[in-house]
Amino acid sequence: MREIDDANLSRISDRDYASDVVLEMTAAIERDPRDRRAYMMRGSHHLDGGRFEEAVGDLTAAIELDPSDPMAYNNRGVAYRRLLRPELAAADFDRAIELSPGYREAYNNRGMVRSDAYEYEAAVADFTRAIEIDPDYWFAYNHRAMARWALGDREGAREDYERVAALMGRGG
Repeated sequence: MREIDDANLSRISDRDYASDVVLEMTAAIERDPRDRRAYMMRGSHHLDGGRFEEAVGDLTAAIELDPSDPMAYNNRGVAYRRLLRPELAAADFDRAIELSPGYREAYNNRGMVRSDAYEYEAAVADFTRAIEIDPDYWFAYNHRAMARWALGDREGAREDYERVAALMGRGG
C-alpha cells in the first residue's frame, strides 16, 4: 500500500489539503473571475475551516454568477447561521428550498435556525420534512428529538433518539 492511500500514514494534513484547495481555487478565480465552481469550492473550504465571512463572500459571488444553485444558498445560510445572522440564514434556506423542494439539508438547516430562535414547532415541521425526504437522515431525527424535548414531547423525543441509535448502529 502506498502512503498516500492510507489516511493514517499520509503526510498531508487536512489543513494542508484545505490550504492547497483554497490556493488552487484562488488561482482559478484569478484566471477566470466568472468561475462559479471555484467560488463554490473555495467558499465551502472556508466554511469547513470556520472562516465564515470569507465563505459568505465566495458563496455570494457564486450566487451572483448562478442564482439558481440551491447548494450555494444552503451553504451561505450555514455561514450566516454561524455568524449569528439568523434572518439572512433563514432567507437563504428558504431560497434553497424554493429552488429545490427535495433538499433535505436545507430543511434541516432551517429547522436549526428555528430551534435557535425557540420556534420549536416550526423546527419540528422542518425536521419532519427532511425525514420525509430521506427516512434514514439521522441528523434530522436527532435535531427533531431535541426540539420535541423542548416542547415537552418526551415520548416523541425518545422515539427519535431510538431511531438515531438504530441508524447509527447500522452505519447510517
